[in-house]
Amino acid sequence: MKDDPQLRRDPVTGRWVLIAPQRAQRPINLPGHAPTHRTNGERHPCPFCPGQEADTPNEVYAVRDTGTAPDGPGWHLRIVPNMYPAVRPDVDAPAPATADLFVTAPAFGTAEVLIDCAQHYDDPTQLSDKQFADVFRAYRARMTALAADPRLAHVSVFKNVGAEAGASLGHLHSQMIATPVVPELLRTELSCAAEHFGRTGRCVFCALVRDELADGARVVARSERFVIVTAFAPRFAYEMWLLPVAHEPRYEALTDYGADELAALLKRVLVALDRVQNAPAYNWFLHTSPLRTGELPHYHWHLEVLPRTARPAGLEWGFGCHITTVAPEQAAAELRDALPKS
Repeated sequence: MKDDPQLRRDPVTGRWVLIAPQRAQRPINLPGHAPTHRTNGERHPCPFCPGQEADTPNEVYAVRDTGTAPDGPGWHLRIVPNMYPAVRPDVDAPAPATADLFVTAPAFGTAEVLIDCAQHYDDPTQLSDKQFADVFRAYRARMTALAADPRLAHVSVFKNVGAEAGASLGHLHSQMIATPVVPELLRTELSCAAEHFGRTGRCVFCALVRDELADGARVVARSERFVIVTAFAPRFAYEMWLLPVAHEPRYEALTDYGADELAALLKRVLVALDRVQNAPAYNWFLHTSPLRTGELPHYHWHLEVLPRTARPAGLEWGFGCHITTVAPEQAAAELRDALPKS
């Protein structure tokens, strides 16, 4: 039957999830169960606003007006070191892991904050198309620069939109954390993708793009070079993946034209998500090849968008199996209907 619960296996990682539409009917009477990223205009004090540049470390990258001085007004986008970093560049890089049971190492790396715009916006869809594209160009520029340090293996790029998604300040920003280790989830993706390639001779992401475009049920929107689909085995309802249509293992190879196209497509879909789910809090993550790995035939960079449409509970935290109440085919249909006219 249509509303019967269903187990689904993620085609890349093998992660299992549960689609259980009837759970949406369960009674909920606790406050705060519908998180939103809107901050109702709250803004002061904000260290990310123009005129407050002394409240942040010196910028390492900026888009600013010609003739304006670094670390002063006149900027449109800034990247600065995080004042409260999880990793630090002034400690020794960790030595190779040993066989010891309890392994520790200095938390070497870099932690940077990308401030999306000078305006105190709390919603990415408030950005102009150019501002949105500048964010994706800045990701590329910093990842390329950080790759010059042979001690760094990977750059984790992510955005938290709304307090429920982990944002501590309303002013739009992303984070970029470079580490000497590749995170476990990325290693799992790489390993599973390599296994699929060895078994079939095909990139699993290319196969996913091909089959999703052919079927169409989970396609939310596409452009010449990119497609956005709802995840086949979502961790949260309305989870989406943005993928290049062609095989692209390295995000750093993104062109300026590609950044423009990516930004325009993603902005339209985020407007639809806000309409369908009343501006939910969400995260996005950029998954790409580790630094300096070259053109991998089995891996394909992509951007994952995880709306906080539910809170993880016992099954998720204790056993790693997520439950969602909206089938991705239904979610895609709702999002397509809510897309702004292009």
